[in-house]
Amino acid sequence: MPRSDRKRSGTGSKPNRKRCDARKPRSIRFADSEWKLVERAAARHGIPAGEVVRAGALALAEDRLGEPPPATLSKGHAALVEATYRLVYVMATLRREDLLDAGRENELCDLIAEARRTMTETMEESAS
Repeated sequence: MPRSDRKRSGTGSKPNRKRCDARKPRSIRFADSEWKLVERAAARHGIPAGEVVRAGALALAEDRLGEPPPATLSKGHAALVEATYRLVYVMATLRREDLLDAGRENELCDLIAEARRTMTETMEESAS
């Protein structure tokens, strides 16, 4: 299989191209300050700078530029979210007992209502 036809890891766009449609080098000009921005973005995403340029150009050409990227979590991030949730749950449970023992039940009810409102708003934002 020709090198240009192999699937490259880290490519964000999968344009519809035929196997015989080999990629060829193209020339493009950037100011040094612009290229540094591209290189920083590439480093953040762990991909080559050329992939950032290609993905951006193809997104613009395919009218996908304004679309948000799909939200995905790595297994490590998911584990971190779960561990954080468990810690917050334990701390909230302990704080709940402190508030009840101090006769601050109304304050506790307000905190719970605010948490529920925030959760509902967040879920609605992610659904749209």
